[in-house]
Formats: sequence, C-alpha cells, structure tokens
Amino acid sequence: MPRPLGDSPYAFTVPPSVEAVPAARDSIVHRAQRLGLTLDEELTNDLRLLTGEVVANSVTHTQAECVVSVRWTGERLRVEVTDADPTLVRPSQAAAMDENGRGLFLVDALATKWGSEPCAAGKKTWFELAVPASVARTATEPASHARAAAEEPTQITSAHTRIKAQAA
Repeated sequence: MPRPLGDSPYAFTVPPSVEAVPAARDSIVHRAQRLGLTLDEELTNDLRLLTGEVVANSVTHTQAECVVSVRWTGERLRVEVTDADPTLVRPSQAAAMDENGRGLFLVDALATKWGSEPCAAGKKTWFELAVPASVARTATEPASHARAAAEEPTQITSAHTRIKAQAA
C-alpha cells in the first residue's frame, strides 16, 4: 500500500491557500538538502522563488491542494507541482500596472528548463535548476526516493479524488 504523501521525504501536499506558499518554499529546500545537495545561497534563493511562483500559481488558479515533489535527475534538481486542473500553464501578457501575471516569466528566466504537461491527476508543472558540479558530486538518490517516486501517481490520483469530493 502506498505511503501517504505527508510521509514522503521528497513530496508533500500544499493546502489550497496562498498563505501556505512560504512553508512550501521552506519544505522544498529542506527536501532538496535531504537528497544530499549542499545548496549555496544563490541556488537556495532561486529554488525558493521558483517554488513559490509555481505553487502560488497552482493554488491561486485551482483553489485546490497541489502536490509538490523534488528529485535529483543526476544533472539537475527538478521540482514538480501537480494539481487537478488539466489546463496547461503558459506565461500571460501582464500590463505595466498589473500586480499579477509575471510569475512564469521569472520561472522562464531563472530555471534551466521548465514546462507543463498533462498527467493522470490533471497537470504537472515543473522546473529544473542546474547544479554546480561541486554540489552535484555529493548528491545521491536513495532507494527510498525511487520507491516514493514510483508510488507518486497513486498518491496524486488519491489527492485528485479528495479534491473532487471536496468540491462536490
């Protein structure tokens, strides 16, 4: 039986509130460190900012919880935010005086690579950060992380079911 998301060292559920975004930023940094990465200040700041933008985008536009996960690809640090809305994200055209609408431009500018793709739960929006070789040498992906990643689709589908039930 799959573990609940709250038990995973590399994934967690974020409540449907922008007030939950700061805790999500801190949590993703902590989980990235659990991968064995020693993050410098610049990488940590980029990780926090990009996580905040993608998570805030998810909870603002879906009004539902999302699942955030982090993993080491062997070359990059990858953060994924999965939510129940199947509409793929793309940058919008913000006017000069608009207070919103620039988050994905930040993601595009700072991330090594990013995207949005459909998944069983709805969509997955992700970004990757290049990690300096000196940091990457210390990173490992424990077997428990690989196991947690394999269980993730079941867990996310379960979150999607809870989201639909709450909306009804």
